[in-house]
Amino acid sequence: MKGVVRGGGLWILLFIAVCVNGCAAFSGGGEGNHVVGTFTRTVVDAQGQAVKLREKPKRIVSCSISTDEILLEMVDASRIAALSVLVDDPGISNLAAAASGIGTRVDLHSVEPILAVQPDLILVPDFVKPEIIQSLRELGVPVFVYQTPNTVEEVKCVIEQFSCVTGEEDRGQAMVAEMDRRLAAVAAKVGEIPDAERKRVILIRANGAYFSPKSSISDICRLAGVEDATRELAYGQPMPIPQEAIVRLNPDIFFIPNWNYDGRHDPDLLIRSIVENPSYQTTNAVRRGEVKKLHGSYILSLSQYIVDAVEEVARLSYPERFPA
Repeated sequence: MKGVVRGGGLWILLFIAVCVNGCAAFSGGGEGNHVVGTFTRTVVDAQGQAVKLREKPKRIVSCSISTDEILLEMVDASRIAALSVLVDDPGISNLAAAASGIGTRVDLHSVEPILAVQPDLILVPDFVKPEIIQSLRELGVPVFVYQTPNTVEEVKCVIEQFSCVTGEEDRGQAMVAEMDRRLAAVAAKVGEIPDAERKRVILIRANGAYFSPKSSISDICRLAGVEDATRELAYGQPMPIPQEAIVRLNPDIFFIPNWNYDGRHDPDLLIRSIVENPSYQTTNAVRRGEVKKLHGSYILSLSQYIVDAVEEVARLSYPERFPA
């Protein structure tokens, strides 16, 4: 699920301006973006589309779990018309309990359920199929497509963008400030660890380990003071990592997300399979008993909860630096 900015150099520059300045480009500073009166505004999304908002949206539809989590902390529940189907799964959602009873659920298999809730703003990640996005735009409702973040800084950018299109700039700034505060606290504990002493880790999911030139996992590791060992590979494109390559990397820790997404992928069974695998038994991680579970709702998050992942990875990697 890779996010790309489409639409040419102008739109790329506009998007970068939004990431750097929050709402600055939305408040009159950027070509194609302007504010009229107290709220009415035209914003440019990640695909270069001008999105016109004539009033503060009151029936917002969220089409991804990360958007769900940002919205639930940013706007009043009465303004959320629908959330994604994953929001109720505590294995991947950090706000399953909070979302109970709020809005309906959408899965993007059909646009009709979205139209039925009479939305006045639809928030969509750019990994959604183009034909679905086009169908949503044909509903005549403002559709804001955002670039899928790959780093913590890009998550902050998305939060700032959402705060602009929802009219909750103060709340967005507060959310980012809290992320920064917690990240600084982690950095104070792990920032001075010498490179030679940093733990090398690999995340293994039910379908194995995966290499990507740029990923949120690598950024989480960097901020947690550990090395994502998969960064040492020289693959030219995203791809599954063969078992023999994992063995050669010889990580100090294997991390396993605890999300059993379909009821048939028990993380404890995955850990057992790793520990009992003769090839993996040669790795430092297995020899030292360093095969650990992470909250799937943290490590797979692309919302403000990505900071929880940084904290958890740091704490499990260097428990001596995080006394109970």
